[in-house]
Amino acid sequence: MSPEWKRCCRLSTQHDYPVKGFLETSFIDWKEKLAAVTFSGGCNFRCPFCHNRDLVLRPNSIADVPLDHIFSRLRKFNKWIEHVVVTGGEPTIHKGLVNFLETLKKQGLKVKLDTNGSNPHVVKELVNGKLVDYLAMDMKGPIASYRRWCGSEVDTDKIRESVDFILEGNVDYEFRMTVVPFLHHERDVYEAAEEIKEARRFFLQAFVPRDTINTKYVSVRPFSPEKMKAMRDTVRSILTNASIRHNLQQ
Repeated sequence: MSPEWKRCCRLSTQHDYPVKGFLETSFIDWKEKLAAVTFSGGCNFRCPFCHNRDLVLRPNSIADVPLDHIFSRLRKFNKWIEHVVVTGGEPTIHKGLVNFLETLKKQGLKVKLDTNGSNPHVVKELVNGKLVDYLAMDMKGPIASYRRWCGSEVDTDKIRESVDFILEGNVDYEFRMTVVPFLHHERDVYEAAEEIKEARRFFLQAFVPRDTINTKYVSVRPFSPEKMKAMRDTVRSILTNASIRHNLQQ
C-alpha cells in the first residue's frame, strides 16, 4: 500500500461516515458502468414504501464496514473498478461524506451520488468541489405535496433548490421516481415530470414490495409492466416536447 493511500485511509477513518453495506461490483447501479457501491446508514425521510427498512430505521443495528477495508478492496481491483456509487439511506446527512468522497477522488475514481435532495447546500458543495461526477436525485412526486410521500416534515424550498441546481447541468445527472399504487396517482407522475421537464433524464421505477418501512406496503402489488411502460412513454413525451420548445426558443 502506497504512503498516499495509507494517508487517505487514515484521514477517512477519522470522520463519521457510516458505511453499512459494500458491493464490490454491480452492473445495475450506474447505467452502463461496472461500479462498486457503498450504502450509508440513516435517512431524514421515512418514505413508507422504502425497501431499506433496517438501513433507515435501525442503522445502528447493522455493523459498520471499515473504511480501510473498502479502500483496500477498491485498490486491489482498480484495474477494473473505476466507478463508485455512494448511496444510502441518505449520504448527505453525514458530516464525513466530504472526506469520504475526497478519498475516493484522490484514487482517480468516478463517483455517483444518490440523494433525496433535502440538503442542497451539501450537493452544491460536492459539485463545486468536483467530488461527484454524476448525481441521481429521487423525486417523490410533485413537490408541493412532498410530505405525503416522505412520511416526515420536508422543507420543499430545499427540494426545489436542489432540483433547480441539478437542472443547471454543472454535473451529469438523472432524476428518478418510484411509483407506488394507491400512494401515487397517475397524474402525480406527470405533474412531477412537468416540474423537471427540462431534465436530461427522468426514470420511473416500479415499486418493490419488500422490507418496507410501513409493513402494510409489503402487500401492495406493483403497477403492471404494461402500465409502467405507458407512464414512461408519457413522461418521455413530456420531456421531449419541452426540449423541442426550448430549442425552438433559442
